[in-house]
Amino acid sequence: MRLRAEEEGFPNTLLVHQGTPDEGMKFLTKRWPGARAVSDPDRRLYSAFGLARGSAGQLFGLPVWANAIKAVRFGVGVTKPVGDPLVLAGSFVVHGSHVLASDRAAHAGSIPDLTELSRIAKAHMPGAPA
Repeated sequence: MRLRAEEEGFPNTLLVHQGTPDEGMKFLTKRWPGARAVSDPDRRLYSAFGLARGSAGQLFGLPVWANAIKAVRFGVGVTKPVGDPLVLAGSFVVHGSHVLASDRAAHAGSIPDLTELSRIAKAHMPGAPA
């Protein structure tokens, strides 16, 4: 799956990952060329946003397997984990020092509602693309 912020009309997007800068670049080159990203191997930003390890149910429960099957059907494969694969993900709309919206993963197979986050960002951030 390829995401392109400019095609989707996303506001400025910054991805945070647990890998090294080189690992992040290698991953994003295939999936989101031109994306801006920050390497956070110590997970300081993850902690600041309240992202932590999931429970057994959040990591291996039925919803995770159901979404894994959907992902495989969609062509998204499993790759070698980088960082701590037990930490759940999250997506946030941040403007200045304010978190305007958040979508914390309910489980390891959660898919963020980027359309809704983008809508919120456009509604609250001056100069965000329409």
